[in-house]
Amino acid sequence: MRKIGLCVLLLFTIQLLEAQEIPSVYKNLGKDKNGVYMQLPRGKIYANPVNDLFHFQDLNGNPVGTSQGINLDFKFPKLQGTLYYGFINYADGSYPQPVYFREASPIINGKSTIPIAKNLSGKYDMIHWETTGLGVLGYRIVTEKGYLLYDGKLAFSHRKEKFTAEPTLVEGPFVNKLSPSSVVISFTTTQRVTSNILVNDKTYKGKKAALKQEILIDGLQAKKQYNYTLQIGKFKFTYTFETAPLPGSREKFTFAYSSDSRSGMGAGERDMYGTNAYIVKRIAALAKSENAKFVQFTGDLIDGYDNSKERMNLQYSNWKHAVEPYWHHIPFMIGFGNHEAHSYIFDDTIRGFSFLIDHFPFKDASGESLFQDNFALPENGPHSEDGSSYDPNPKKQDFPSYKESVYWYAYDNVAIVVLNSDYNYTPIGVKHLGGNIHGFIMDNQMKWLEKTLQDLDNNENIDHIFISIHTPFFPNGGHVKDDMWYKGNNAWRPVINGQPHELGIIQRRDELLDIIINKTKKTVALLTGDEHNYNMLPITDEMSRYPDNYKGTKLKLNRIFYQINNGAAGAPYYAQEVTPWMNHLQKFSTQNALVLIDVDGSKVFVRVLNPDTLELIEAYPLRE
Repeated sequence: MRKIGLCVLLLFTIQLLEAQEIPSVYKNLGKDKNGVYMQLPRGKIYANPVNDLFHFQDLNGNPVGTSQGINLDFKFPKLQGTLYYGFINYADGSYPQPVYFREASPIINGKSTIPIAKNLSGKYDMIHWETTGLGVLGYRIVTEKGYLLYDGKLAFSHRKEKFTAEPTLVEGPFVNKLSPSSVVISFTTTQRVTSNILVNDKTYKGKKAALKQEILIDGLQAKKQYNYTLQIGKFKFTYTFETAPLPGSREKFTFAYSSDSRSGMGAGERDMYGTNAYIVKRIAALAKSENAKFVQFTGDLIDGYDNSKERMNLQYSNWKHAVEPYWHHIPFMIGFGNHEAHSYIFDDTIRGFSFLIDHFPFKDASGESLFQDNFALPENGPHSEDGSSYDPNPKKQDFPSYKESVYWYAYDNVAIVVLNSDYNYTPIGVKHLGGNIHGFIMDNQMKWLEKTLQDLDNNENIDHIFISIHTPFFPNGGHVKDDMWYKGNNAWRPVINGQPHELGIIQRRDELLDIIINKTKKTVALLTGDEHNYNMLPITDEMSRYPDNYKGTKLKLNRIFYQINNGAAGAPYYAQEVTPWMNHLQKFSTQNALVLIDVDGSKVFVRVLNPDTLELIEAYPLRE
């Protein structure tokens, strides 16, 4: 028995050491009893403490029923503020949202109550809970300073003069991975529950009781609308989706593109703890009203740059809630940006700035892993940068996973290839600590991209290929200092285990251009973001693309290509800057924008609309 105990202790010690191990991609990092630190010549700087004031799950309120309503405890003693609440009438409209009651409840020391019997009965019982014994409430947490923190949901039952909190659907259901014959429905609940989805008289069951579930609905017909009903305990939620057409059908359709919805200025829903919920909700509504079959949204959904998983997950949830009513029906395909960074932060108080690196362990605590936890996206991209020429240790995994942040998908005769230009991102301190820079596509992803584009170019069902990446190849306003330009400084590059990459940012940009433009015939445009504006840049061989006195090899382009930048989903705007290619810009606007791409067989047409005013910003053909 003693030997078994020693073996268990040894195994636990090994697992703990593995969890605490510093990834080999970094240099000048260590860990001791005080935590993770970076080493400078003058001494150690320890990573900032997380300082969580709440746990994200507790914002669901830990509800307890009473004879009068529901008591909530957010386990957040410092929280003082107001709780707005109201019913969600799922039978009244296709895009249900809370309708808040005329009164609110105070939040005192993180606790509040919803007096259902007193305030939401009789003429205010719009969901008929008094008859059915069932209902769902929406609530909004607002701090004492008026800051919007979280929108939650609460399902309840009422029987024998007592309210009871029930397992609640708090995120979703979301339509994902749409194909001609299948779809994946994802959702999140407050308790581990078994669930099922009814489609066309067939029941699809979840694999096991869980908080987060993804259920595959297969055996469907192409280009057909289906009703689907998700059952969570005593509650049923019914929505619709339409399967994709058969590959190469070449029917007319529209898809939408946008990015950069991190919190904006102006208070209220424009700053919903990490995201501009007001504009992104308008974007989702406009996309659905224009009959977009899917929305591609590539990066900077949230503020991010945080060392807390709890705060990061809250920000992601606020973004998902903003678009949720429309995501019930059409897919939102998400890309990774620099503000999805979940980082260790080291404050250099002497020099007055902070170093940031991608959080680790990479498997379950990096920016990439948090992104994977929050979305259900295609898993057909490269594995990681392990096995590359600069892999510090080929016998183990040294890099984060690319899972769900690099992928491709198709709809009819269009393919979208989504890249990650903020992989293993070190926002500040790459030369001293290592990691990747903003905008650089690393080697294994490059190899995957080239092969994927070759395969799609040879696919007779694909006519048009779009590349969506967060960082513009040619920035125009806000990120001229970095992206794939760095003010013309090719010295910027990743540093892995203390060794700089052999290529600089401009050289890597040119390799991308060569693969996408010269070696691929069907590629139409880049769909980029990062810069908080809309602009459209035709890329030609005549366009100036290099700094003065550039000593590297200059790439010749064999055809025209387009960069459509739309980082105008609500983040604070950037104005136009001076660049070598500025005279080639077709349009530059700081209005909030949604790009709608109309595809009709061999033709591609672009419309750009302001989702707030519905004004047409620009319209033009890409392929006629």
